[in-house]
Amino acid sequence: MELGIHSLNGYERNELFRNDGDGTFTDVGWIHEADRVEDGRGVAVLDFDRDGRLDLALRNYRQPAELLQNGGPRRQWVVFDLVGTRSNRDAIGAQIRLRAGDRWQTRVVSAGSGYLSGSSLRQHFGLGDAARIDEVQISWPSGLRTRMSDLPAGQSYRVVEVVEKD
Repeated sequence: MELGIHSLNGYERNELFRNDGDGTFTDVGWIHEADRVEDGRGVAVLDFDRDGRLDLALRNYRQPAELLQNGGPRRQWVVFDLVGTRSNRDAIGAQIRLRAGDRWQTRVVSAGSGYLSGSSLRQHFGLGDAARIDEVQISWPSGLRTRMSDLPAGQSYRVVEVVEKD
């Protein structure tokens, strides 16, 4: 197999996995035309067009960046933008736990996800058919906690860390 003139790893097939919700994953890259053979270097996950579906920005060696827009079915979603006051402003390290129906999901705000990769600081949750969020628990890096309940889906929420005054 020829490695190519400028590649350290050679050209490899990209993979895209769908969480089946039962602890297993299915490779769906071939369905969504994401299984291209490229010399990949980085990926970012973001909702580029703010339609509630996550898109992918790809960076390959010596090629322009590419945007793969998600054309899958529209389902319910919610996004949280956290702003730290006592914690760091970008809320790096904050944990969000969300319950919609009988399902819990957790996200941790991070600034990077791998070599030449990163993702939006906006925390996106796919909710399936759930039209409301029953409960949200935010644990800030400072140790403060924020709780919210009964929120409608399909919206973005900006949550500012509030320090209780004595």
